[in-house]
Amino acid sequence: MHTICELSLKHLKKFRSNEDGNIAIIFGFAVVPFMIAAGMAVDYGRGVVAKHELQVALDSAVLAAVALRIAEPQERKDLGKAYFEANFDSAGYGLTVPSDLIDITGNVISANHSLSVDTAFMQLSSMLAGQDVTDMEIKTDAKALVPQVGKAEISMVLDYSGSMNDFLNGKRKYKIMRDASIDLINGLNSAGSADIQFALVPFSYGVKAELKGTHLTNTDYEKLTGETRIESCVSGRKVGATLDVEVDEVDKRARWQQWDLWYDKGSYNSSRSSKCNTMLLMRPLTSTTSTLVADLTGWQPYGGTHISSGFQFGWHAISPNSVFVGGASYSDITHEDPEQRLLKAIVLLTDGAQTVPDYRENGNGQNNPHTSDPTYPMDKSNGEYNLTKLCENARDEGVLVVTVAFDLDDDDTIDRLEACASPKNPEEPLGDTYSFKADSIVQLNTAFEEIGNVLADMVYLSQ
Repeated sequence: MHTICELSLKHLKKFRSNEDGNIAIIFGFAVVPFMIAAGMAVDYGRGVVAKHELQVALDSAVLAAVALRIAEPQERKDLGKAYFEANFDSAGYGLTVPSDLIDITGNVISANHSLSVDTAFMQLSSMLAGQDVTDMEIKTDAKALVPQVGKAEISMVLDYSGSMNDFLNGKRKYKIMRDASIDLINGLNSAGSADIQFALVPFSYGVKAELKGTHLTNTDYEKLTGETRIESCVSGRKVGATLDVEVDEVDKRARWQQWDLWYDKGSYNSSRSSKCNTMLLMRPLTSTTSTLVADLTGWQPYGGTHISSGFQFGWHAISPNSVFVGGASYSDITHEDPEQRLLKAIVLLTDGAQTVPDYRENGNGQNNPHTSDPTYPMDKSNGEYNLTKLCENARDEGVLVVTVAFDLDDDDTIDRLEACASPKNPEEPLGDTYSFKADSIVQLNTAFEEIGNVLADMVYLSQ
């Protein structure tokens, strides 16, 4: 008979050797690290999704900032930040978008941002390992290049006749034109490139310019001399009226006549002199935008409308000929090297028809006291003819001509401006042209914005 002690030892041996339920126990221990690993994968996946969302938002922000070819740096930064906020749930991640999200250094636009993603299983794992990791830190960035600035000479020929002082939509028209012009200039040359130059040619009765003595005759048609530039009020000339050719120092008819000290058949004409005092001095080519803005800010309109004279001097301002200094060769327009290629453009804006009489090319003018040749009398129609020929000749040299009819109700002038402008498709010369009609503040701003984009497409080189 077994003793109680023997029976107890027997059952103890059987329990020790019994393997029933081992798998469950082993699985119970093994499942812990597996579940931690799976949880860490979930945490990691959340981090990958967050990084992808952050990267997409930064990419969109930088690309939006780069896409603006005509923009001030701050405008690019504001647009980039707006795109980031629209494409990323900052609040969902507990983030505040910094005001300096977009950085612009030279022609490089960049952005970087970081965020922390809460973790659960990674935190548990780190605790088991004796570490303190509670969040997953994610950093990413984006970078792009602003298109490289090319070369351009752009002449802004702007109507400063008396009618530009009228109100339109509660604002004086010349101020509407001024603001749109400043925006275009600042936008096109936001990088301050010396290779983008503007000339400003305000016209009214004619144009006031600093011309050399060898460009001029006095009121008695006596040729002046000297290389010193003289501030002079002029309008048309009898030879070369529709060309940008150099002044013929021999043929006085190819010179401009000073009429700011006008003597009419021996009598001093004070009216002419007072008109000259009201005219605005044109600005030859410059890349200093502050100078251009200062001119536009200070100018006010007065007087009649001599469109063809304005266009003539606008063309001279970008011409390689010797009237003004700075115009590059016409051959640069089609230079084989894209980085050396040049845009020459004239932007002409007027709000009225030609009101000032002009000479016809190679004509004298019957009310010229120094000639009795009535073949080509001075007349407004001569100015209209000269404008048409000036536009044709400038386009033939490769100059891009853009025209704007601003609050203009003269159909003939509107048609003339449309015909003056360059065709949008050179292979379809009778197709749509770069002519704009604007009868309100909104329409003029829209027109100048489109003009700016057209010029930018031609000036900026893709990277």
